[in-house]
Amino acid sequence: MYLRLGLVLALYLSGPFLIIWLYRKFKVFSKLGTIVLAYALGIVMSLSGLTGENLPGAAFLTAAQNNLQNICIPLALPLMLFSANFRLWMKSLGQTFVSFFCGIVAVGLAVSLAFLMFKNSGINELDKAAGLMMGFYTGGTPNVASLKMALQPSSETFLLVNTFEIFVTFFLLAFLVGGGYKLVRRWLVYVPENDSSKPESGEQIGSEASFEDYAGMMRPAVLKKLLLPFCCALLVVAFAAGISFCWVAADYRVISVVLVVTTLSIVFSFWKRLRLTPKMFELGMYFILVFSIIVASQFSVSRVGADTCGLLLFILSVLLLCLVFHFLLAKLCRVDADLFTISVVGLVFSPPFVPTVAGLMQSRRCLLSGIVVGLMGYAVGNYLGISLYLLLS
Repeated sequence: MYLRLGLVLALYLSGPFLIIWLYRKFKVFSKLGTIVLAYALGIVMSLSGLTGENLPGAAFLTAAQNNLQNICIPLALPLMLFSANFRLWMKSLGQTFVSFFCGIVAVGLAVSLAFLMFKNSGINELDKAAGLMMGFYTGGTPNVASLKMALQPSSETFLLVNTFEIFVTFFLLAFLVGGGYKLVRRWLVYVPENDSSKPESGEQIGSEASFEDYAGMMRPAVLKKLLLPFCCALLVVAFAAGISFCWVAADYRVISVVLVVTTLSIVFSFWKRLRLTPKMFELGMYFILVFSIIVASQFSVSRVGADTCGLLLFILSVLLLCLVFHFLLAKLCRVDADLFTISVVGLVFSPPFVPTVAGLMQSRRCLLSGIVVGLMGYAVGNYLGISLYLLLS
């Protein structure tokens, strides 16, 4: 029993290093992404029987899984938000914010309408799935991981929402990468790239564009620099927990922790020395990968009910409605085609996908704008996901 439990915990904590190695070493794995690899590892652990509920020590393992999840997400969120330069973006990227708000409104309308369409279809935890989808399309997996902690859906609901979301958005990404952005240029105002489209600050965008660049992360000099953001993250989490447990009712404490951590992380991002620390985003991703492996390893095929197809249709409806509403709002606000496309990528797929699509469009302006939209989504996604869940439930 102890050998199995030790092996499971070792895989949780060391699995991200294997995933990062595969991600850097093999092109096919870099295309899949680290989150998909983490889910794959967790599902393999589940199917192998390592994390079975009826095995000896199951109660201890469940407690360890819950404790690790409750540690990983509050630590990951500040580490990923500390590097966001909100002051620069607020001053220099007005059109980007127009597109961002069009996208946010579109996601809110799409999730709400899809919820009303499927409200009486018998889908379990539909209100929580709606909150998760709001997080998915305003920042991606880091927000959804935080919302999982706050909304507490079942492992099956959470993993099915993740799996189906990856499945339906794959076709959208294939469309965009395959030249779909050229069709968008025919439907919306198209502003060609020009030489004057450069960053409006002395800070370089290279570090912001290089998401999940793990090269050199384990060097002693880099690890020494990471002590500052890690200690700041611990301080933020401790303060948020103290505030929530002293002043917030028990039923809302977890939600409160997530919101306070998000708010304080944005405040800390204005500290330049902290913001420019290298590899903070990647350190945050380590905790996200641990969380993803744990969640996937808790998945049980036997628990999947008859509402599975309904959940898939719900998620597909959210995506299609989101794209339609976002397009109509972009048309109304005269957002140009490339800015619309990169905003969709930043919100639906998250910032790590932005450089690929921006490179295909040969747009430096869109590279920065897409990253801005995605990181702003990280900042507001928790607020929006929790608010929508409370409204719909």
